[in-house]
Amino acid sequence: MLRSLLALTACVLLVSCTGTDKELPSVTSSSEVAAPGTQGDFEKNVANTVYFGFDRYNIDTRSEEVLSGVASWLKTYSGYSVCVEGHTDRVGTAEYNLGLGSRRAESAKKFLVKSGVEASRVTTISYGKEAPADLGTTKEADAANRRARIVLVNQ
Repeated sequence: MLRSLLALTACVLLVSCTGTDKELPSVTSSSEVAAPGTQGDFEKNVANTVYFGFDRYNIDTRSEEVLSGVASWLKTYSGYSVCVEGHTDRVGTAEYNLGLGSRRAESAKKFLVKSGVEASRVTTISYGKEAPADLGTTKEADAANRRARIVLVNQ
């Protein structure tokens, strides 16, 4: 009982800490149609992750396609900004991976800006190896973690 109460309290505190002045439109379930220009629309219809090779931060052809889709959506719906999160695999020191994650995020940001998105609408952050998408220790897990993820936020 006490454990459940503590978990509920932690959830309430977490939600209150992550609030913004503006509420984002709600995310739809997979069976619902997302209204154009909403966060649900972005999440359902726009690929938001680009992947990198080992110790790389260059934008390849596939990444250009993904980022072009993000840029197109952002130019259509100017009320949103994005945060580009840079991530790495588990190989290397925390310090090195924070730098590599930052270079990955900045590469994605530069492409978005070159594609016509105002620089003021794109922020970056590096998580290095601290926020893996896949907790595994395989080559496939490492490849899944070498990424930049674009997260929609309000302006």
